[in-house]
Amino acid sequence: MASDTELDNGTIRLHLGANREGVPCILSALWADTGETVFTNAADNHAWEAWLPEAFLPAGGPATAWRVEEDPHFLHATSSCAMNGGLQATWMVELFREGALFRAWILLENIGDAPCEVSRLPAWNGVWHAQKAAWLRYWRSLSFETVEISLDGSDITLGSRLHSSDEIEDGVNPYWIWGGDAGRIYFALSWCGGWRAHLNSGNDGQELDFRIFLPPEETQLTLLPGESITGPVLQVFFTRETNDRECRAAWMRQRAALGRVLYGGPGPWYPFAYNNWYTTRFDVTESFLRRQMEALDPFGFDVFIVDAGWYAAVGQWEPDPDKYDPGAFESILAAIREKGIMTGIWSCPQFIRATADALPPEAEQPPFYRKFIDGYLLDYAGMDFTRHLLDHVQALRDRYGAGWWKYDQDFFVARTRHGVAKNVVALQGALLAVRKAHPDLYMENCQSGGRMINEFTVLMTQNQWIRDGGGTGPAHARSNLSEALGALEFMPPWTVNRWTNNPDRNDPRDDEFTKRYCRSAMAGTWGLAADLPKITERQRATIVREAAHYRRLNALKTDCRYDVLHPSRAAKAAGVVYYDAAGRQAAVLLLRWNAKGAFIPPVRLEGLLADAVYRVEDVDTGETREISGAVFWKEGLGIAFDKGRQSALVFVEAVGQ
Repeated sequence: MASDTELDNGTIRLHLGANREGVPCILSALWADTGETVFTNAADNHAWEAWLPEAFLPAGGPATAWRVEEDPHFLHATSSCAMNGGLQATWMVELFREGALFRAWILLENIGDAPCEVSRLPAWNGVWHAQKAAWLRYWRSLSFETVEISLDGSDITLGSRLHSSDEIEDGVNPYWIWGGDAGRIYFALSWCGGWRAHLNSGNDGQELDFRIFLPPEETQLTLLPGESITGPVLQVFFTRETNDRECRAAWMRQRAALGRVLYGGPGPWYPFAYNNWYTTRFDVTESFLRRQMEALDPFGFDVFIVDAGWYAAVGQWEPDPDKYDPGAFESILAAIREKGIMTGIWSCPQFIRATADALPPEAEQPPFYRKFIDGYLLDYAGMDFTRHLLDHVQALRDRYGAGWWKYDQDFFVARTRHGVAKNVVALQGALLAVRKAHPDLYMENCQSGGRMINEFTVLMTQNQWIRDGGGTGPAHARSNLSEALGALEFMPPWTVNRWTNNPDRNDPRDDEFTKRYCRSAMAGTWGLAADLPKITERQRATIVREAAHYRRLNALKTDCRYDVLHPSRAAKAAGVVYYDAAGRQAAVLLLRWNAKGAFIPPVRLEGLLADAVYRVEDVDTGETREISGAVFWKEGLGIAFDKGRQSALVFVEAVGQ
């Protein structure tokens, strides 16, 4: 039986051992400073068959004692058990040296002489008891709608099909919180493919029985002799805080620190970006790009991204000769860089142009054809996909000067030659190799608009295209804001990407709406999709002013201290309040939601200091006033909306104590 051991980083103490069935597990978690319990593992924990199919029950011997190793960033513990059928399972727990976060996963290895058919792949299981826990919160895929459930014996199934945050079969994002009056436990999965979690709570909500795994349709796994595979990584974070703002801020900052250690890459950035997609779709031509280049200067963009359609064919990443003269594509991008703007490029290197009767050997089997881009999916597990991807990204950088790479389209399909789980591992390994080879490259995770969001992509890349939406006007402004606000509950602000599409197709004389539409996309990172010369001088002036406001707002985002004012049927306004870490500055971003006529929404600013005096500036009216922090706590900040006002942006800064 796995003998007891501890991992202690000075903040959290994990007690590792085995349950009464002999399965390695985390027996408890304690706060190291006080010895106070975060959770204990219940005595009736899962038996072996809750982890692996019955064919792979232990071969007779117990699991090995937990073995502990250390490095500058982690305390690692492993415990292995030889199973029937030649399979060996290794339980792995990794405590981050910084703060209250650990990761746990399972490694399966075929140490026998015959193939092992594994019908489901485990992530992690537990029956944890946490005092005063009462509810569970999670977020639906693509809509980012928050769902909160009171735990009273409920059975809950969460999951996603094919990709980690897909809408198929009512999918959800792979994040959830178990909370109550004594603190919160945050769960996140690092896995790009589909997954499932079965959760059951005791009658008082203080016990959570959970199994996280890949069901058969997401596994399809055959391990050959000598092969191994790592399943989804479960990330767990604890906090004693109970305030949404402070809990979330601690979780976000801890994850950012973890991401720097695991993946590196550029730090948080809030670029003002340009992308052509919602204006041209595939029809991005030389003449179009030249027009944009000539109109760029007033806007002050940080990055210019050329989206799908610039190439001759997927798999042949050359400028389309029917759209570009020789060398024209490269020269346009170089001219944009000379203006001090980073250039980015879209690709889907997992696809290749071919005909059904002459597929190359590296194509997936059964064949998967994506009509939208006229290409066949590659078989990652059946080729050296890491080398393929490294060569592809290097070519984008060498030939086109790409400082930003946006990857997109389907990555996984229901029927494959080597099985879905192996394809997920192969893709993640290839993306990680790109990250390590190009530490300065900005990577944008799109996958058909928000369908592959998970802790691997959120921490490894710099930007997430959280949802497709090619519309424009008031409905798209509402969509922008509601989706961004939901995403901000579990994603850092610098990863949440929204767009103002084709503002010229709205009334260019309606300055109030132009401001509202720009601000609807500013909660995270903001970009403009447009034919720039079609934007009138008046509308352009409004956009440029809003870009300046956006940059000012961004200075308050990186501390991740914010209050989310979610939209609802009863909400007169919706938005977000950002604070700096010291509580001496704030910014209020509000959009009119369901209010008619004039109204004054009181916004409580409880992230500021009650004993300080603050200068309040409304950037729209130009009004400034001084208000004490005590008033913000007791009465809130009143922001006047007359009947024509559609949005507000207010900055608050301490001027005295």
